[in-house]
Amino acid sequence: MDNLHSPQLFIDKDGQWYADSVLMIRKEIITLFASHLKKDGQDKYGIDWKSQWYPVSVEDAPFFVQSLNEEAGQLMIQLYDGRRFPLPPGNIIMKNNIPYISLFWQLDTKLSRPSYNELCKNLIERDDHYFIQYGENEWLVEEKV
Repeated sequence: MDNLHSPQLFIDKDGQWYADSVLMIRKEIITLFASHLKKDGQDKYGIDWKSQWYPVSVEDAPFFVQSLNEEAGQLMIQLYDGRRFPLPPGNIIMKNNIPYISLFWQLDTKLSRPSYNELCKNLIERDDHYFIQYGENEWLVEEKV
């Protein structure tokens, strides 16, 4: 029993999960893995499950926002893994014209083009800066060099 195979896990730039180079399609397994994803002190990712650490290689960001909508007066994001969260406070960071937010760790979540375009419907300019404004909340959009 000690020789169980642990698959090589990988998350691509669009948030898709792979096990041994095969695309994972079972959403409940992807959600389970994503909900147990942790980051260690050396910026490495892994699934922490039953006192075991299973490394996960990440091409870009470990989480990917597929869609965004309004729910009960607040903006909600839906991740590729199926989980939904309120859009977190903090800045929207543009790196190479790609938008990122910080959900659990710094810049751990990439926004899809459609979700960012939806956010930009609430874009305002003030004092030479751009903000996404929704109700009483604002998110500064800033370029990271």
